[in-house]
Amino acid sequence: MNYPWLGCAAAVALSVCLMGAPQAQAVDLKQTSETAKTVISAADRAALLPDSMNGQQAAASITKEQMCSLSVRLYASLTDTAYTDLMSRDSAKRSVCPFTDTNSADVQEAWLLNLTQEETGTFAPRELANRQQLLAMLYQAVRTADSGTELSENEIAEALYSYTDGAYVPDWAREGTAYFVRQGLTGGIGDNLLGIGEPISAEQASILTYRAAAAVHTGRGANSTTGDVSTIAMHSGTQAVSWTGSGADYYLLYFYQNNDFSQKPVYVEQTASTGSGAQEYALPEEIQNQPGIWYWSVDGFDCEGKLLASAQSTAQLTVTADAAQPETSLLMPETRTYTYTVPAQGFASEDTTGTQTDETVISSTIPAGMTYAGESYSDKVMRIFGAGASYHKYASASEAKKHQVEIAVQVWDFDSNGNKVTRTKYLQVHEALASSVQQIFAEIYAGKERFPIHTLGGYNWRGDGSSSEHCLGTAIDINWEENYMCTKSGAPLTGSYWKPGEDAYSIPANGEVVRIFAKYGFGWGGTWNSKKDYMHFSYFGT
Repeated sequence: MNYPWLGCAAAVALSVCLMGAPQAQAVDLKQTSETAKTVISAADRAALLPDSMNGQQAAASITKEQMCSLSVRLYASLTDTAYTDLMSRDSAKRSVCPFTDTNSADVQEAWLLNLTQEETGTFAPRELANRQQLLAMLYQAVRTADSGTELSENEIAEALYSYTDGAYVPDWAREGTAYFVRQGLTGGIGDNLLGIGEPISAEQASILTYRAAAAVHTGRGANSTTGDVSTIAMHSGTQAVSWTGSGADYYLLYFYQNNDFSQKPVYVEQTASTGSGAQEYALPEEIQNQPGIWYWSVDGFDCEGKLLASAQSTAQLTVTADAAQPETSLLMPETRTYTYTVPAQGFASEDTTGTQTDETVISSTIPAGMTYAGESYSDKVMRIFGAGASYHKYASASEAKKHQVEIAVQVWDFDSNGNKVTRTKYLQVHEALASSVQQIFAEIYAGKERFPIHTLGGYNWRGDGSSSEHCLGTAIDINWEENYMCTKSGAPLTGSYWKPGEDAYSIPANGEVVRIFAKYGFGWGGTWNSKKDYMHFSYFGT
């Protein structure tokens, strides 16, 4: 089995992050696959592997007792508690554990932490654990560690029913399994199967435990300031759906052909927030062209992809034939050829004053095949990840890197005398966005403002658990010192300030840069509610 999720350097670095300085290796799984050795070693250094696995064959299935051992160690890691300290602290409390067929401290601790499904009677510690039991228990460890992690029914349905056996995941394991799928921590067992009820090997269990720890420690959920998920009130509509805003930065709309979340949504659309009041979204063309009874639901997220609010139910939507749009959507871009030309000498050198030729023309339309405002979320996902994809995330840096390309763009900047000159900047972006991004910067360069750019960034892997669009190569940061990311109150998080009108490098809210990015379907972090990120432009708006 191939495990591309962590490269060698990332695994070693994360082992230090999880538990401080690397520890001497104590647990030795026998005949570990070559592709898993680095991660298994890192998991051991992070004190995630129990002594009972020492000398065990990597391909051998784990027991329910070992499942508890892994989950308790995951909980200790996520709460920054040494495993030995945790067990010493809770020794007396474990004495009331009701299980009559085991004295295992790890099983008792799992019961004490509410990680187990069983509450009384016997536990069957020597029974083999299956994949769903492990995923459910590891997820409960993440939840119990107060990470603020929670999934909506919409997210669960979207994740599970992408798999052939997704409908057979037991109720108690649905959220945990969906979490691992959505986080990119598991892709199932192959052939589009999750492997419901199948025993899980020591190697697989160790890797999943380490992935769960890394996902939280690299920024997903740990010490989250997000409060409880609130409820979104949905309203009826005809050619549009509407709901009451929740202060989210963006919303995902899910359209179903049933009303009980027992199938994957047929369509998923994303829309930016318009504030905390009433929100409305016109029905996607795909829905309007299929009259009949539909069901819809909505979730609200902050700019980091954290679930803030959810309808947690579906509402019926009746689509009539009269509501259908013509076959050619008004939102589709015209296909006139782009006519911008650069100076004859090509990209100018760092010290050459930039000039524009008389032939420079910026089209008011969108060139064929490029991104555009009004492009649906589903179409964006398909553009980046291909047909059939739903959740936008890469599981590892190596996987993401395969889809990145380096592009060169011309920008304006100031020389040492304060004169505007042409410079060439390089950045990495997703291959599917390369032509669009080059078009965006060509239009910024040829614009009347001649907006100056001295720092520019694109693709940047920020950890296997990160939901940042920089991990996809679909986000771009411009002049980060002068366009800071800050809290709602204005406290700097990254960068120094945002002073449009005072500092030429600060991006005006109504200026050409924001308008041109918006023309090509990119959202701006300056419009977020949960915080502001004035340097940030992103294809999915997060």
